[in-house]
Amino acid sequence: MQNHKKQDSISVNEISHTNEVRNISKKPVGNAGEDAFCVYDHKRHAVGSKIINKDGTETVCQKNGSWKNT
Repeated sequence: MQNHKKQDSISVNEISHTNEVRNISKKPVGNAGEDAFCVYDHKRHAVGSKIINKDGTETVCQKNGSWKNT
């Protein structure tokens, strides 16, 4: 796991139901020291990241650090 105090770069990602992570943003959109992020599978994902569920529904990272079903 990366160290939050180092202000690690975070990116917008798309996560499949098989836990494959695809980076949607071409470059990092912020850092963990200043910007909101959500945690999934012990990794940080920027606001706007999506989890594509097995049934095709999506769960999106919110500004408050939680995941919300859409």
